[in-house]
Amino acid sequence: MVTGVLDSGIGGLTTLSEILRVRGGGEYIYFADAAHCPYGDKSAAQIAAIVRAGAVRLMDEGAECIVLACNTATACAIDGLRAEFEKTTFVGTEPCIKTAKNYGKRLCVLATPLTIRQPRFARLLNGEDCFIPDCAPLAAEIEHSYPHLTGAYKMLAKILAPCRNEKFDACVLGCTHYCLIKDHVQKLLRCPVLDGNNGVARQLRKLAGASPDRGKVRLITSAPDIYTLRAAAEKILRRSAAPSIIP
Repeated sequence: MVTGVLDSGIGGLTTLSEILRVRGGGEYIYFADAAHCPYGDKSAAQIAAIVRAGAVRLMDEGAECIVLACNTATACAIDGLRAEFEKTTFVGTEPCIKTAKNYGKRLCVLATPLTIRQPRFARLLNGEDCFIPDCAPLAAEIEHSYPHLTGAYKMLAKILAPCRNEKFDACVLGCTHYCLIKDHVQKLLRCPVLDGNNGVARQLRKLAGASPDRGKVRLITSAPDIYTLRAAAEKILRRSAAPSIIP
């Protein structure tokens, strides 16, 4: 089975890396929709249309199962995709707030503005009082400053400045781009930092089974600049790949 993995850029490579670790292999098409990055500053209707187009592209490329390796895409589009494309399996990514509650009640949640505004996010919070800073420009900065990330580190420090003296039981990363600066978040907040990638990987393994091979990955992107995607794939997936640009 060919699995498509869709994200607005390089953040979803962290999801794919965990999938490869948990499943052991498999065949994947990774679509970095960098032409529309970031997703989090658009409307829900815009993201639903953008993600639908990306999913159709992956299905045209042969994907039978599609992982939305993006919290915003999942929050805005997965219900519509499942209703429209009943023969395709969709696996979403959501902030692991339920898991984080095992560490305690005082949580910090980093997510895009659009994710935070969706009903799915409200249901995950379930009335919990979490600290949710404004991370509006962070995903784009991570995408644009990779692999050096100096600008992203400075932006993160500014975002978290109001809570540097707070004591959190855990921090939840509600954007796969944020996983690329996970160590820095942990350094600043001094608490466990969690993301949803392992849950996605375990769900896909449950649906598709384990795979004995090393895994085959093909990279496609909607942006003309392939350097960032290629560099990220080499570092995160530990394999060389030449991305293809799609119209």
